Amino acid sequence: MGVSLKLKKSLGQRIMISRKWLNIIADTLKVEKSDVIIELGAGTGNLSEEILRRGPKKLVLVEKDPHMVSSLRSRFMGDKRVEILNADIKKIFPLTNYDKIAANPPYYLSSFIIVGLVRSRFKRAVLTFQREFAERLTAKPGTPKYGSLSVIAYLSFSIESIGIVGKGSFFPPPKVESVILALEPKDILEEEKDLLLKYSKIIFSRRKRALKNVLKPIVGEKAREAPYSDRRPYHLSPEEVLEVAIWLKKELELG
Repeated sequence: MGVSLKLKKSLGQRIMISRKWLNIIADTLKVEKSDVIIELGAGTGNLSEEILRRGPKKLVLVEKDPHMVSSLRSRFMGDKRVEILNADIKKIFPLTNYDKIAANPPYYLSSFIIVGLVRSRFKRAVLTFQREFAERLTAKPGTPKYGSLSVIAYLSFSIESIGIVGKGSFFPPPKVESVILALEPKDILEEEKDLLLKYSKIIFSRRKRALKNVLKPIVGEKAREAPYSDRRPYHLSPEEVLEVAIWLKKELELG
């Protein structure tokens, strides 16, 4: 499958060309006839085509590059289910009017997209990430890659790893492997989402120091009274990190 358009390094453009993986992503979306689906960074429309074959009610394609947008308009001309938005992914979150979300996003947008999805409302998302990022997202307490992003992801989503995608599945080939993940939102309070997004980075800012020493610059000697104050943040479970975030918010409000 050739790619005739010139790709822009500045946008991190990389086109998935493997028919096998395009089919797997589209199948993993579990498309239903009533679904309104959004694809972030639609590129040349390779994945879009596979999604449309599965019969959604509507497919919204978001693409920043005007040349790619022109290509998409030509490719899907006449298909009334398709809406094409010439827009920056960064400017469309939170997503609230879509059942399913699909994306092979530029790697540099990975963290932004995960945080955006925490703020969004949807049934299922299937996304391709750099393998190292996916490992950070699904890391367990006490492991080297466990951090604030792992906590946010664990408490916000049920995550299923679908498969490791080799470099040759893209044009141009990246220097690293990729992983396809399927995400479904968990039932978590909006207030708890806010706390996680606001305080988990602070809690993990010095992940291998005792928690009381991490929090001392923020709340002074009160840090000794924090839940799990003698433990290191990277040994705390996601639920325990949330407890600390709730405590920290209360202390700062009193303070």
